Amino acid sequence: MSSASARRLLALASVPVALFLGSSTAGSAHAQPPLHLPAQVVDPANALNAAQSAEIEQSVTELADDHEIAYWVVYVKNFDGLSPEEWTSRTVAQSDFGTRDVILAIATDTRTAYLQAPFDVDGLTDSEIAAITADDLDPAVTEGRFADAALSVGSALGSAADDDSASRVGLIATVAVVGVLAPVGVALYVRKRRADEPDEEAFTIDELGRQPLSELDPWSREVLTGTDRAIATSADELSLAVDELGPDVAQPFTDAVLDARAALADAFTLRQRIDDGLVPDPEEQRSLLVRIITTCSDADASLDQQVAGFDALRNLLSDPATRFDALDARGAELTARLPVTQSRLDELTAEHGADVISITENVALAAEQLQFAEDVLEQGREAAAAGATGRGSVVGSIRSAEGALDQAAKLLDAVDGSDPSSTDDIDLPAVIDRVQAASDYVETRRGVVGSVARTRLSEARRLADTAADLAESDPAASAEAALRASILADQALTAARADVADWFDSQRVPSGDSYGDLAPVLTGILVDTVLNDDVHDGGYSHDGRSPASYGGSSSSGRIGVGGRI
Repeated sequence: MSSASARRLLALASVPVALFLGSSTAGSAHAQPPLHLPAQVVDPANALNAAQSAEIEQSVTELADDHEIAYWVVYVKNFDGLSPEEWTSRTVAQSDFGTRDVILAIATDTRTAYLQAPFDVDGLTDSEIAAITADDLDPAVTEGRFADAALSVGSALGSAADDDSASRVGLIATVAVVGVLAPVGVALYVRKRRADEPDEEAFTIDELGRQPLSELDPWSREVLTGTDRAIATSADELSLAVDELGPDVAQPFTDAVLDARAALADAFTLRQRIDDGLVPDPEEQRSLLVRIITTCSDADASLDQQVAGFDALRNLLSDPATRFDALDARGAELTARLPVTQSRLDELTAEHGADVISITENVALAAEQLQFAEDVLEQGREAAAAGATGRGSVVGSIRSAEGALDQAAKLLDAVDGSDPSSTDDIDLPAVIDRVQAASDYVETRRGVVGSVARTRLSEARRLADTAADLAESDPAASAEAALRASILADQALTAARADVADWFDSQRVPSGDSYGDLAPVLTGILVDTVLNDDVHDGGYSHDGRSPASYGGSSSSGRIGVGGRI
């Protein structure tokens, strides 16, 4: 059973609720505020008769069974004074949609409608959604053929998925949870596909455990890296949402990030045990590697499940001009900091030499982030002036600029807050500063830093916390934990710097050149859209890359109709 099918069965179990909603409100309701959808066909407007409802239910079933698409149809009298897009986005946010849920909302009194789909539903590019809307949806709604509208859209969705399935070859997908089948407790995982391995491999947990260690070991490193990067990006955009909307509104998304981060920390601990040679038995290694992969996949999927609601919450297409102005102002503030922070860096370098190696390039890299932000904001304003055809670029420009400015601020903060000490100093405050320095470096180069550095850093953080907790009750144990944290922090920084150097060499940039266009890739602002199966006709990208956003590794880089969903 697919995840879409499982969700459909749960929704259909609530059909009596939907029918009750329709019968109890049809006579009196003239406006319907956004709502949590209790079933996949909801009709408080009484637009359908029994036969039409049955036909649409059949369409819903076929899309779920044949294409793993969860198709939701809702009829209301009108959109309660909201635009069709805004009403639909708010309903999505309240309904806890996943990344394969498509919604069609129709207002019968005003004869308006809106079709919204996540980026990763097969074949549903921005242009395809626009074509379905123009060819299948709008004519039927305008003529009052409300049942035909839903049926035509359902058929078009299936055709788009068929076309996409026939043409898709050689794309690369990150490791992600495809579905969790609650009745039998079996999880299905999708193996990362390499460029020369176009066929997707799917495993149950038992099948996963039978894979050779030579496959499981590098796989575990891949999922650790991808999940860690996704959580870091999610936390960054979540911070923006909290600043804009307040902690209470964003609490469900905060909880999701915290839960994912805790799960990832457990996975890193298991990886560190293996790396330290504490698990010599091959079968125990296999068990731990499977746990790492499944734990990361679950954490990643839990974030993916939140993207629709999060995007609707932020609604980056709302008043883009004001957002552009605010981002311009923040960029100016950060630009004004550059010479001051450069002076601070010069002083630190003169005084501490190699002890500040983690921040020597920070000001230069921050300057390139600021230039990138300025460039994409200009593109965003041009796209906004173009109207509906530029919506993807408006959203992409905002997220690109937000990410660039956030990373620029972190780079400058790392210099301004630096308190370097000799690696011989294992005083707890010095160790904590050393762990923070390694963390800052990995965070601001997260686009290319691999699993070894991330694993060492996670363990260093854990041990530094342990050292702090034991400082008064057990000084000897605290000192031992601090020493180990210091060693691991140094190892993390060394591994991360090697990753960056190797990556930079692989780009074949002439010696002495700055990072330039590669800077937003290095800092994790832009991700390869092909890695996420996100090829948008007329969408927003920089040489095949789009800005990373809140969500799991399989939902980064999304740009689509109705915001990013």
